[in-house]
Amino acid sequence: MKATLWNIGMKVDDIDSEITFWENLGGTLALRETLTTPDGEEVDYAFLDFGGTRIFLTPKTVFEDKLGHQLMPGLTHAVFEVEDLDEEYGRLTEMGLDVLVERMEISADFGSRRLAFFRSPNGMVFEVLQILESTI
Repeated sequence: MKATLWNIGMKVDDIDSEITFWENLGGTLALRETLTTPDGEEVDYAFLDFGGTRIFLTPKTVFEDKLGHQLMPGLTHAVFEVEDLDEEYGRLTEMGLDVLVERMEISADFGSRRLAFFRSPNGMVFEVLQILESTI
């Protein structure tokens, strides 16, 4: 898969205290908002820039209900940016990976994206992301 790391995701109980923590370490808040998912659920989240890596903070990930177990706070997933989501989706499903979230398009203050979530054979959750428009 030809891809670059776009961000890492974290589940947090308190977004405000986590933002403060990362800012005290030298990070910069890039975006904070509430997003309505395609399922109609509202999700609070923030993006921080830290050392050239984006950190995504949220109290609930869009895939955790599909895991079959409780998702604890901490690092949750890696996001890889690709040029063609459909091509990578086909390749990853042919490999037999679990699809946690089917392909979808979302738009918010960060711009618009097409994405899907997968689980590796040993349980690592990752997102494949095609950016259509970006503000961060």
